Amino acid sequence: MANVIRLVLTVVFGLFWMWVYTFAEGATVLVIFGSILTLCVCCCRAGDEPKEWSWDHYFRCLRRCRVALLILIIALILIGLLWPILTGGAMPAGAALTRIVVAAIGSVLAVRLICCLYGH
Repeated sequence: MANVIRLVLTVVFGLFWMWVYTFAEGATVLVIFGSILTLCVCCCRAGDEPKEWSWDHYFRCLRRCRVALLILIIALILIGLLWPILTGGAMPAGAALTRIVVAAIGSVLAVRLICCLYGH
């Protein structure tokens, strides 16, 4: 049940994020940068840092948040589908659907892969 609540709230807050992103035409880089930093802050945990970097610590870090990240990816895909429907009244076309999925998975995965490099 907690995962469903997370999913729903992520979609709601994500739609708000899309409104902010659309409204802040000149500051979209700032919106994206803040979002990436937020992902790092939310999922990375201080105090877990190994004294020496190792593949074992890296893969343990990647596994630690996998359920939360999966929920985030699903929510981002839903946001990407709902935003054009709510603003334009139409379902995104095939190429747009592909971009939505790639953006949802790629952005989250890339940031997580980077965060774990630093022991978080």
